Amino acid sequence: MERDEPVSSGQAWVLAVFLWTSVVGMTALEIAPASVLTIVAADLGIDATGVSWLVSVFLLGMVVASLPTGVVLDRLDNRHAILVVAGLFLLATVWSTRAAAAGDLPSLVAARFASGVADVVVWTAAINVVGAAFGPGRQGTSIGFITTGIPAGFAVAHVTMPLLADAVGWERSLLVYGVLTFGSAAAFWLYSRKLRLRTNFETPSRGEVGAVLRNPFVWAVAVMAFAAFSLNMFFNNWLPTYLVEEFGVGVAAGGLFAAAFPAVGAVARFFSGAASDRLFGGHRRPIVLGSFLVITPLIVVIAGIRTIAVLLVLLVVAGFVTQMGLALLLPYVRELVETNVAATALSVLNLVGLTGAFSAPVLTGMLIDATGAYTAAFAYATGLAGLGVLLAWFAPEPT
Repeated sequence: MERDEPVSSGQAWVLAVFLWTSVVGMTALEIAPASVLTIVAADLGIDATGVSWLVSVFLLGMVVASLPTGVVLDRLDNRHAILVVAGLFLLATVWSTRAAAAGDLPSLVAARFASGVADVVVWTAAINVVGAAFGPGRQGTSIGFITTGIPAGFAVAHVTMPLLADAVGWERSLLVYGVLTFGSAAAFWLYSRKLRLRTNFETPSRGEVGAVLRNPFVWAVAVMAFAAFSLNMFFNNWLPTYLVEEFGVGVAAGGLFAAAFPAVGAVARFFSGAASDRLFGGHRRPIVLGSFLVITPLIVVIAGIRTIAVLLVLLVVAGFVTQMGLALLLPYVRELVETNVAATALSVLNLVGLTGAFSAPVLTGMLIDATGAYTAAFAYATGLAGLGVLLAWFAPEPT
């Protein structure tokens, strides 16, 4: 991506805020079933693992579409793609609502998959647009800000879904997030029309795309994303239920307490980008490595805590540390390649990272069901964090 002429700082931030709001809406819809897991399970006649599949199938749609999305977006004006695909996202949300109200589980699963496909297109295009609007010197700060929409979306869902479900039913509640996504995407498109912001570079050749796919450093960062995305989904998917089952809190209180993890993560993501750009001279590796080094033993401690007040404090720390490293992986992988194939590199990260996010709720759910406890699930999370430490230790800095 490139620009015909610089966009002012104020205009760039307006674009970023509109896109951030779309990311919040998409992410809230992604995690929404887990925020009211016991209610959804009872209404659809499925167990907790089945509800986790409703989250994972959304992520599966993102995984399947990740690689082709990056290749295609490197050839298109991403602004138009955002508007069109956000509209498709809204239609998929309507489909989800109707299927859920009818108790049609296969149709609901299909609708959730379609929502995930639309999500990864809008997400990747949003990163590309923001990267173009702010320029190379502020990649960490601007992309870090956009990524705060993910934990913010989780927090919004955890807090609002129990309230909305009580007021209008969890099925109709899904529409709120679809409307939020499309409305902010439409506002972005209307505002961006007056700006001379080009969002397509010279079309990359097959050889250039192939070089990205053969780049071992791109894959190393992508596997770090696998670990980080898995940890993020492990906590966000199971925390509400964990608090209800292990500490006896109500569903609404469990959602509110669980929201502490992604809420503080939103602050961490923005802070990490600014710190990387300004304090570390654009270096990404120190913060990524530090994040994995701290979260690994912290997961072990959290698994053994039985006092909810102490647990909440540790969740705040864990949420902050986890998200600091995760946010920087996006500019990290883009900076390892030439600019005209940045979307392709990002799509590799999305493919591998989202595979982790897709698999984490299901694998941990299977471990919980098989053992009747959360111990094995926390052990899996600890192993993921250890993998992140190993990779980040040997990863290079972008040149």
